[in-house]
Amino acid sequence: MGYNRNRVNNRKRRGYRKKKRGIDLKRIGIIAVATVAIVICGYVVYSHLPFVKVNKAIAAGDKFTENADYQSAIESYQKALDIDKESVTAYSNLAGAYLSLDDLESAKNVFYEGYENTGNTALLDNYHTVVLNQAVYAMNDQKTDLNTVLSIVNVLEENGENAHAVELLNAASDRCFADSYSSDMNQLFRSGDGNLPTFEQYAEMIGRMVSVYQSNGSEELKGAIQNYLVPNIDSFALDVDSVDSYLSLIDSTTSVVGSNEEIDSFKACLNNSKEVLSVFSDIFTQLDVGNVDELRNFVVSDSYIALRDVFLNNQDTPQENTTYVPISREAIVLDRKDATWSYRFMNFEENPETSGVITLWANFFEDNGVQRAAISYEPAAINGNVYPHTQYSVTYLLSYITSGKSTKVAQMNYRLDTTITYEDGSIDETIVGDWGGSNEWVMDIDTIESRIKA
Repeated sequence: MGYNRNRVNNRKRRGYRKKKRGIDLKRIGIIAVATVAIVICGYVVYSHLPFVKVNKAIAAGDKFTENADYQSAIESYQKALDIDKESVTAYSNLAGAYLSLDDLESAKNVFYEGYENTGNTALLDNYHTVVLNQAVYAMNDQKTDLNTVLSIVNVLEENGENAHAVELLNAASDRCFADSYSSDMNQLFRSGDGNLPTFEQYAEMIGRMVSVYQSNGSEELKGAIQNYLVPNIDSFALDVDSVDSYLSLIDSTTSVVGSNEEIDSFKACLNNSKEVLSVFSDIFTQLDVGNVDELRNFVVSDSYIALRDVFLNNQDTPQENTTYVPISREAIVLDRKDATWSYRFMNFEENPETSGVITLWANFFEDNGVQRAAISYEPAAINGNVYPHTQYSVTYLLSYITSGKSTKVAQMNYRLDTTITYEDGSIDETIVGDWGGSNEWVMDIDTIESRIKA
């Protein structure tokens, strides 16, 4: 058998091909393994990307929500927000879960936090919706108060075009005071009670309403502000110290939104209270240091007689017309009837902590055609103790006095009646005739009554 070059060459080629195929398979295997590793690593990396983890947490929360497991849903949505504080979907779904649990306060906070972190106006709109719904619930439950009103004002400050908010603001004006402060109207704007609004808080609220109106006003909002400028209530008390501030509030507010008859009537009461107190300011100063003798000159002064005649002759006045008119320096009570306001100063019984009450007497009483002039004064309680309670009454009248040994002469003179009432109801009363005159006499009421009976 001879040498066959071709066969040898063929064998070599076949061996080469076999070797080549072995190298390809190994390479393919390496590539395959590398590819799988890359895929696995890619999946691991992908699954740990923040947006993927957020979406997974949201998806889990959605699943819990479908099954009405709202607490677990809240935890999942919160987990999403812990990863991404700007996920609008997570905020929206988290607030929705709270709403499903009727937790409006938490839902409201989530919507607003989401708006602050994302600037998404849809979240802000949803926040406003929850706030206004809370106001509606408060009104339906007859729990409307100034905080309810302020929550509506907050919405308008962020969206002055919210017509629903303006509508609710008007509705709340009819309910606010009657719902929450009707138990003691005489303490409504009085300082010192933490459960009631102060006048300063009320004035700030009105000021904020005016600012909203100036930025983006409407006729409906104007009407609402006028409704709030005078509380929609039939009676309430106001500290005398707040009168000037209230007048300033009325002037600044009406300069923007205008006035109406009720506001004008209310303002007249405040102005008149200042005028009346100015008449009594000096005599109060004297009485505060015990100078009761000064009542003699004051009861016949032109200013006192002029004020007395307003009541005696039923002249027009915002001050409530009664026979005995109290004047004090702590508070006035404002009363409304048919959209017209009147006022009075608090008397001693209404305000035992008073620094003193003067009572103007407008009773018609003549002696031989001469009208008497009378006044009384109740000093402040001593160390907070109402009893014993003292009242000094001074009358300037035409009466007979003893002149000489027994001559009776009719002349104008002063009479001082001092009454001391004790806690058990007993009373000591002393009368001084021709008080301060040359023929002054003193007698207790029991002696006078015994002589009258004799």
